[in-house]
Amino acid sequence: MRRRIAVPLVAGALALVGASAAEAATLSVAGGKSCYRAGDSLILSGTGYTPSAPVAITLQGKQLGTLTADAAGNISSPLQIGRLSGVSQRKLIATDSANPANTATTQFLGSALVVKVKPRNGSAARKLRLNASGFTTGKRLYAHVLRKHFRRNILIGKLKGPCRTLSVRKRVLQPGTATGIYTVQFDTKKRYSKQTKVRYRFRVTVT
Repeated sequence: MRRRIAVPLVAGALALVGASAAEAATLSVAGGKSCYRAGDSLILSGTGYTPSAPVAITLQGKQLGTLTADAAGNISSPLQIGRLSGVSQRKLIATDSANPANTATTQFLGSALVVKVKPRNGSAARKLRLNASGFTTGKRLYAHVLRKHFRRNILIGKLKGPCRTLSVRKRVLQPGTATGIYTVQFDTKKRYSKQTKVRYRFRVTVT
């Protein structure tokens, strides 16, 4: 029987596998990435649960839903990562509803896809404090400044670590930039494209 996890992260179909249910519960995640961000997927798998019983899943203490163990006491389900904040280890817990003392825990490293910019408005000549994370599609972060027919591509810096983080002070707009509202798109591409999926955008007002 197939069930779904009704969760903010994902609705995922069960893929049943076979293993011994006599063991203590175990839980693991697999997905081939050292850091996950919104839109990424991983596989949650567990063994050692009561056969055919519900298994409650929580993430960071928040109830996600339940899976049903198969006849051998195993669970397996794809999870698509939803909205995250910050960069940290996220804890998943699977609890045997028929035997609440039978639980297992696993973790994955997750990151928000974000660029925090300070200040957002003011003189074009001012250097901005940029704190970025979650740009796991490349090794360098670029900013693309857009306004009507105006385009400018700027290398912000090299991204570091599994979650591709960066903290730097950088001048994004050139001195003498005309007053007005500009859109700035951050991504890991040298050239701007509205087709780029992994991106972070904000608007800045030049006064």
